[in-house]
Amino acid sequence: MSDNKWEELIDLIDTKYTIDVSEKIQESLEDDPALKRDIQRIEFEKDNVKYRIDRVTSPAIVDKKTHYSHAGSANRVQYVYDKTETSSKVKFYQLMPDGTYGEITPESMLAN
Repeated sequence: MSDNKWEELIDLIDTKYTIDVSEKIQESLEDDPALKRDIQRIEFEKDNVKYRIDRVTSPAIVDKKTHYSHAGSANRVQYVYDKTETSSKVKFYQLMPDGTYGEITPESMLAN
């Protein structure tokens, strides 16, 4: 999702439902701690249901190397990242009865 589309989404949600939480988080990639991913997070309530939307921007993956064990099964996967190019994806979550956020599809938000 482009920066402009993300800002439009935030503005639309803030206008219709009011954003309760807006934060930016930076964390290291699991397989390459020298590289960071940025998470822009908003939380809001719609029809008495709490939602969270994360926009994750991280270095683009340019290659994937699979390492095999001697038995022939995949032992681990190593990603090769582009140091300059990034990719973004948006994930949608709903607060579950147990107090954790579970990932949902954007369409399921429209059904409520």
